[in-house]
Amino acid sequence: MLKIAPDLSYEQIDIIIKIVMENKLQGIVATNTTIARENVSISDEELKKIGPGGLSGVPLMAKSTDILRYIEDKTNDQLVLIGVGGIMKKRDAIEKFKAGAELVQLYTGFIYNGPHLVRKINKIKMSNKIQNNQAE
Repeated sequence: MLKIAPDLSYEQIDIIIKIVMENKLQGIVATNTTIARENVSISDEELKKIGPGGLSGVPLMAKSTDILRYIEDKTNDQLVLIGVGGIMKKRDAIEKFKAGAELVQLYTGFIYNGPHLVRKINKIKMSNKIQNNQAE
């Protein structure tokens, strides 16, 4: 698996997809933390105090999901995709699954919402598996 940043251009992502496919990696983890500061609801002064570094959580959700969807569209189920970034509640995990994730990785959401979030997300995956098996 290769974990990528959400700060990449689509052209860079295309190159990464090609490299991943050529080297027969199993998949992509989309995405790591961001160095961008858009969608952040704190002042510039507070941002300066915090300093540079990777940002996770809610500000990452939309961008990381868009990248996940882009990779899914480009690879047509040829790779395992793990959705990461901004998963703070069950609804966020559902969005990652709809965008093409087979699995999700929690970090900030786990810290702020605890292990019960994991149980809620596991119930989503289990109910989808049951529905898919009944349809066959």
